[in-house]
Amino acid sequence: MPSQNGYNSIPENDEQQAQQGEQLPSTVISRIKQFDYKTYARKHRLPVVVSTVIALFIILLMGLATWLPDIKHKETTHLIQPPITPGISSSAFKQGLAKCQQIHSHYKASYTNTQKRTLNPRAPQDIQPIVLRNAVIWDGQGEILNHVDILMSNGVISQVKQNIQAPVSAKIIDVGGHIVSPGIVDMHTHLGVMSWPNLSGTSDTNEKTDPITPFVRTLDAFNPSDKAIRIVASGGITTALVLPGSGNIIGGEAFAFKLRPMDTLSNQDMLVQNGIDEEQEKKWRYMKMACGENPKSYGRAGRMPSTRLGEAYLLRQALADAKKLIEAQEDWCSAAENLSSTENDIYLDSHFPEDIKLESLTALLRGHVKLNIHCYETHDIEAMLRHAEEFNFNISAFHHALEAYKIPEILKRAHNNITIATFADHWGYKKEAFGASPRAPKYLYEAGIPVALKSDHPVLNSQHMAFEAAKATHYGLPPQEAFKSITSVPANALGLGHRVGSLKVGYDADVVIWDRSPLALGAAPLQVFVDGVPLFDEKPITPIKKDLQQNTFTQKNIPKLPREGLRDFILTNVGSNYVSESKTVIVQGGKIVCSTEEENYRSMFVQNNVEIIDAQGGYILPGLIAVGSKLGLVEMPSEGSTGDGIVPPSFSQNPKSVVEAADGLKLGTRKLEEAYRGGILTTISSPISRNIVIGVSAAFKTNADSILSNGALMSSAAALHLQIGHLAKSESFPTVSSQIAFLRQIFTDNIHANNRYGEAARGELPLIIMVNNKDEIASIIQLKEKVIPKARLAIMGGAEAHLLAPHLAAANIAVILRPHLCTPENFDSSHCLTGLPLTNGTAAHILHYHGVKIGLGVSNDGWARNLAWDSGWLAATSPSEELKISEIDAIKFVTTNLQEIFGLREEGNEEQLSSSNFVLWSGSPMDMQSRPLFVHTQENGIQHI
Repeated sequence: MPSQNGYNSIPENDEQQAQQGEQLPSTVISRIKQFDYKTYARKHRLPVVVSTVIALFIILLMGLATWLPDIKHKETTHLIQPPITPGISSSAFKQGLAKCQQIHSHYKASYTNTQKRTLNPRAPQDIQPIVLRNAVIWDGQGEILNHVDILMSNGVISQVKQNIQAPVSAKIIDVGGHIVSPGIVDMHTHLGVMSWPNLSGTSDTNEKTDPITPFVRTLDAFNPSDKAIRIVASGGITTALVLPGSGNIIGGEAFAFKLRPMDTLSNQDMLVQNGIDEEQEKKWRYMKMACGENPKSYGRAGRMPSTRLGEAYLLRQALADAKKLIEAQEDWCSAAENLSSTENDIYLDSHFPEDIKLESLTALLRGHVKLNIHCYETHDIEAMLRHAEEFNFNISAFHHALEAYKIPEILKRAHNNITIATFADHWGYKKEAFGASPRAPKYLYEAGIPVALKSDHPVLNSQHMAFEAAKATHYGLPPQEAFKSITSVPANALGLGHRVGSLKVGYDADVVIWDRSPLALGAAPLQVFVDGVPLFDEKPITPIKKDLQQNTFTQKNIPKLPREGLRDFILTNVGSNYVSESKTVIVQGGKIVCSTEEENYRSMFVQNNVEIIDAQGGYILPGLIAVGSKLGLVEMPSEGSTGDGIVPPSFSQNPKSVVEAADGLKLGTRKLEEAYRGGILTTISSPISRNIVIGVSAAFKTNADSILSNGALMSSAAALHLQIGHLAKSESFPTVSSQIAFLRQIFTDNIHANNRYGEAARGELPLIIMVNNKDEIASIIQLKEKVIPKARLAIMGGAEAHLLAPHLAAANIAVILRPHLCTPENFDSSHCLTGLPLTNGTAAHILHYHGVKIGLGVSNDGWARNLAWDSGWLAATSPSEELKISEIDAIKFVTTNLQEIFGLREEGNEEQLSSSNFVLWSGSPMDMQSRPLFVHTQENGIQHI
């Protein structure tokens, strides 16, 4: 029967002969298989049988010269014996054998028994023992210990018990009942490879020249002088896994660092695993992969991948290449190890096969690597699980994974227990981040999936990891599970759970003393130790106040909610009322008609069978106001079809061409709905623009269906918005000086004109200028004083505004801080105040002290629902009585101050923000467990949230 390639097949007996004992050389077998018998017979006009016999005889003769020498060595066809043919050197052979031993024995050592660990090799040799007395311990594994002492010596936790006998040389610190915990572990950060301030010269996160880069390493770029390291450590973060970015399918190798500065300025000395004994402790490696939207970006350059299909192929091809290399290595090692057991001086004729491009992937397939995968959506996660099954490797953690809570059963199909390293409530910035739920950590925990919270620094400022855990408790994750999500759970996912993430005997002395419960709003460390070394200046520790000692968390009692649409009722037992002065509020026909304690008013309504609602100590607040966001103008920033669009920098500066946000509003969206659930009743949004003239903002009701809804559009012209600085540079305005010159000219030319510039210059329309840098703010102050003295001007951004606080107050210029807590992420915010324990307060505290009117802006649309926490943070973290921000001050920052800045409380607008519109909260909005219960508006009555 003809073979598939058109040739006659080899006779069965010859095939069998080739399979027996001493095999034919592969070159001979290849020649036999490729010989064209039919052509040979036709050419020589011979019978097929005769021609076949002749052909076989010729081929056998051709192969004898090669075959006979090989028979002498039997099964060593690729081996040689000197001096017949020279092979690799003895040293090369031995080096190869050493590599074989390394790949076969790697990680067979068991973990060190932490109970017996008495020395941390990272600790300085002359480190002083430290005893912390009178501590409440959160151990990171879910246990709380009261009234105990902690001994730190040689960089480890040596004792945890009551009444420790301190060594003579020990330093003793009485922590006064404060909570002491292990250091926080952030298992997803770009700290050190995306340094602050963010400059093109320091951006080393993605090697965006190829979608497959397993061979690059963050260690080779990590900057130990990154300003962020000290700032992040001040939040209690002591261990950080520094990953490559998510721009590539395989981003490269990651490394875990301790955030303790080293005198050597060596990033290698900062490694968690620096100096460990590999005979006793596993030394894991880490790798980053990514799936979904990010790696598809290569398609924009006309190369693969442009789809998820292409991503999967390229990943599988890279893994297949690594698998082939492993097979070649195993063949080499098998032959070499067999030879090394003989007494003959015989070596292989090839070096140990290796490829630096595939080395880390072979380590992954051998089980030596903890794999971390950036992946959001359900089908992307499942695809990665499928690849892991095909190539037999484990996934340590899915990162971000905002839809993982939907597929716990699929996650459990994996051979190992995969950790979900996710955000507490960061969502909505692109399509694959739109299926998130803030209750995801709770759902995953209940499904038995390990949950870790992480920062993706600088996406989130890793300094505030404890706040992320606190938010998770608000949405239902048990408090100690939330704390484990930033300590022992990520430590276990990194294979470091025997050393970090827990405060127990034998663990590294990475310890944090907290000023209040780590899960309370505004919590900050009083001191942080890494390897037993204190990181910050020693300050006296005042014994903890009982109201700050929150070892357990309980949800506030939720009163029985009244029916929706109710417009006549009495609200009693109000804890605090920031709409009026009474703890009893009477509402008739949707209006607050009385707010009093007098019983005769109540009895009058009771006689008419008016419903009485017990607020159970809840707070009444005005509706919050969201400014600075793009709510109502775009839903998913990465999807142009979901928004109004972006005004280009070259757009006309003609006064007749000023863009108005009211023309592009899209209401009734999910982001507006989430903001409304956070107690935000009013939104003020300006156009999305790269132009120096942003446009005119609109004020509208957050829950409106469209601008045609009754009273939905509260002001079609809330303010004129401009921006200056680096981000506003363009061909038209390439310098900041040209931007300032334009503003000076445009206002001078139009100060008497009937247009938006004239209205703003004369103070008829509020003027908001986006700017952060102190020198640029100084130029704006001069502009107001010299050109537009009547302007009702406010700065938005204001990262460095505190440096000019007296001048801003004198010029009557308000500041809308956006964000409320700044970072030196950009050059124009290098002088920002990051708060305790590094700075004595924040910009808000300094500005408030000098009498500057303050508002708070929304820096991310998805975080608008957190606006009450933003304001509460500033009150909770007042550094002194002199710089105190009270609770009522903080509430004004997001309500009445913004009304005044945008003129929404002027004559003619009083009804639009009437005190009859309010929100009932279950407790103080400064309490992380408090939440809005219902909204009351004059036109709609009570509406549940």
